[in-house]
Amino acid sequence: PTATQVFGEGVETLVQEEDAQPLTQPIIAPVEQKKFSIQEADLPPVYFDRGFMTDLMNFPEQIRNIALAGHLHHGKTAFMDMLVLETHAIQERLDKRTGKKRDEQLRYTDVHVIERDRGLSIKAAPMSLVLSSTKGKSHLFNIIDTPGHVDFVDEVAAAFRLVDGVCLVVDVVEGVQVNTEQIIKHAVLEDIPLTLIINKMDRLILELKIPPTDAYFKLKHVIEEVNTVIENTIPGRGESKRLSPEKGNVLFACTSMGWCFTLQSFAKMYSESYGGVNVEEFARRLWGDVYFNPKKRTFTRKPIEEGAKRSFVNFVMEPIYKLYSHTISEGPEDLKRTLSKLGIFLKPSQYKADPKVLMKLVCEQFFGMFFLY
Repeated sequence: PTATQVFGEGVETLVQEEDAQPLTQPIIAPVEQKKFSIQEADLPPVYFDRGFMTDLMNFPEQIRNIALAGHLHHGKTAFMDMLVLETHAIQERLDKRTGKKRDEQLRYTDVHVIERDRGLSIKAAPMSLVLSSTKGKSHLFNIIDTPGHVDFVDEVAAAFRLVDGVCLVVDVVEGVQVNTEQIIKHAVLEDIPLTLIINKMDRLILELKIPPTDAYFKLKHVIEEVNTVIENTIPGRGESKRLSPEKGNVLFACTSMGWCFTLQSFAKMYSESYGGVNVEEFARRLWGDVYFNPKKRTFTRKPIEEGAKRSFVNFVMEPIYKLYSHTISEGPEDLKRTLSKLGIFLKPSQYKADPKVLMKLVCEQFFGMFFLY
C-alpha cells in the first residue's frame, strides 16, 4: 500500500536515504525529572518577635547550639517539626498549600525532593528558634537536624564540630542501634554534653500494649543501654557523664502526638493543678525505687505493701495510659465528661474525628507547651 492509502489524504510523506538525526540524540527522548528544593518565598510567621531573637544574639550565655542525632527513623525530623509548630504559625498555610492532613508528618527541614520522596534526611538542616524553659526564661536555639542513615555520618560529624550539646533521639522500642552507638562514642570522645530523648512512647501503649509497670522497666533499660556505651567508651570516667531523668538530661517524647516532657516539667503540671507542690523536690522523687504512701502522703524507698507501684508509674505512666485508653475507647458523650474533669474542652465536631487526630488534639491540651529542659 502507498502512504496515501495508509495515512489518508493530505499527509506529507518525507523519505530520507540517510539518517539525519545525530547519534548523540536518542530516538525517543527520556522524560526529564527536575530535582528541586522547597524554599520559603518569605520569612514564615512566628509566635515570637524577630527583633527579640536578634537581640538574643548579643548575649552568648542565652544561646544554645544543639544537634539532633540518632538512628534512622527514630524521630529526629519529627521532633524538629514539633519545635517548628511550637514557634511558627504555619499549620494553616501548609494545609492549604500542600493539602496535608493533620495526622501526616510535616518534615519541615527535609527540603530536597529526594528527601521528600524517600522519607529520610540526607543533609544536615539548621534552624534558629526562640524557646523558653520551665522557668519562663527564653533562649535562642540554633538546632541542626542531622541525618540518621549510616551513609551520611559525615554530616553528623561536621555538625558535632559546630554545637555545644547533642540531643540523642532513641526509639523506645528499638533501643540503641548500631548508628546510635557510634554517635554516643563520637560525642563522648569529643566531650560534648549529651541529652537523651526517648521517643515514640505511644508504641508502648498502642503496639506493645504492656502495663505501666513494665513500661517503666523498658524505659530504664533504654537509659542503661546508653549509659553502658558511655561507660565502655571512657572506662572509669563514665559516671560523671551518666544520663538519668533525675538530672534532667533525659526527656520522654511522642513526636507523632506532639508531646514531650521531663520529670521537672511533669512535676510543674502537678504544681499548677494542685498548688503548693515543690517542683524540684517532687521531680527528684519521680524516678527510681521510690514509692508513695497514700495514707501518710510521704515517699519511701521501700514498698509499703507487696505489689506497690513506683512513683513514676503512679504519677506519670498511669495518667498517660488512662488518657490514651479513655480517648480511644469512649464515645463522644462519655469522653466529653471525662475530659472536662481534666480541663480539656474540644469542639463537638472534633469528638467525631479520626482516633489519631482526636488523640493529638487531647494531648495538645493535656501537655500544653513542651519544654526542652
